Amino acid sequence: MYSQKSDYTWLKDLEKLKEQIANSKRIVIIPHANADPDALSSSCALAYIMHSLNNHADVNIAIPEGMGLECRKIAELCSKYKARITVIKKDVGDLFREKPLCILVDVASLEQVKVVKNHLESCNSIAVIDHHESHSYETIFEKSGYFLQIVNPRLSSSSEIVFEISKYLGIRLPKDILEMIMAGIIWDTKRFLRSTSSTFRNASELLEQGADYQVSQNLVTISKPPYVRLAKIKCILRHRGYRITLGSHDIYIAMSEVGAYESECASMLISTGYDIAFVATEEEALNSTRIIYRVREDPALLQRMDIYNHVLKQLIMKYGGGGGGHKTAGGAVINSPNTELVLRDLIKILGDLAEGKIVELAEQKVLEG
Repeated sequence: MYSQKSDYTWLKDLEKLKEQIANSKRIVIIPHANADPDALSSSCALAYIMHSLNNHADVNIAIPEGMGLECRKIAELCSKYKARITVIKKDVGDLFREKPLCILVDVASLEQVKVVKNHLESCNSIAVIDHHESHSYETIFEKSGYFLQIVNPRLSSSSEIVFEISKYLGIRLPKDILEMIMAGIIWDTKRFLRSTSSTFRNASELLEQGADYQVSQNLVTISKPPYVRLAKIKCILRHRGYRITLGSHDIYIAMSEVGAYESECASMLISTGYDIAFVATEEEALNSTRIIYRVREDPALLQRMDIYNHVLKQLIMKYGGGGGGHKTAGGAVINSPNTELVLRDLIKILGDLAEGKIVELAEQKVLEG
């Protein structure tokens, strides 16, 4: 039976996973769709660990849809260590032949692996390596009778979890892999803005073992192409703003809809002054709507609002779907292609939370009227 490990103890499952790796001919590592540097870095480092434990295993990294621009340098490093990366658009090919061991990395729900979720029943066993506070693993368990969880929300990133795994297994990582892991941590913590004592301890150990911080930072530093800037402009032009009142506190919320770069859009809306930003995208291939959220880093605000559990879960309960995340960032895939209807329900949920104290922000535009 599926059970969430509320005490975050995963060492027993790690021992079982070690045994599974040693006995597997084929291993498929699956990060979330449109992998970010944390998802790809942890997947690549994990592939190195797999080869260290079983150098005869055929190890593949299968990325649904693709990867972010920030991942290109990491992907080049990854290929240096014989980790084959396959981008899955529609056809999975023969990746899931011979019932491989499947490891989901930085994945909070099956909706995050898109078309790959329909092939997980071909896996001999499924393991999840993840750090998200909110997640829905029940549907993953249904795909496999043998399900392992190596989940620790106390750690800042999946890269940090994989580094902990390497230490526990006594596997010494080369300098490039150490720098890759550091890059994943830098990315997911927003350059250590969201960190715990373990984050700084592990970062210190990475440096002591040979990682160069500047090299790691360069791995996730790129010049954004012009179309990313255009996507942000569209995000601003399309967005609508609201104010809700919880008790004596006003909370400013933005909503927008874009075709790509939702995370950049949401982060930009937060930087303009909003407390919470929701950005929706219609997923035509999956007949669904994807919503991501960002929340301003404010301890008082984070105590009052838990967006995934208080808001998105209500949408999931109504339409179906799944998701996960942290109090400051996360998302969900909602099983409805009607993005407008989903956003209207989102506004209603926010209004109910505020007991009707919700107002749309409106100002006359320049040269209007």
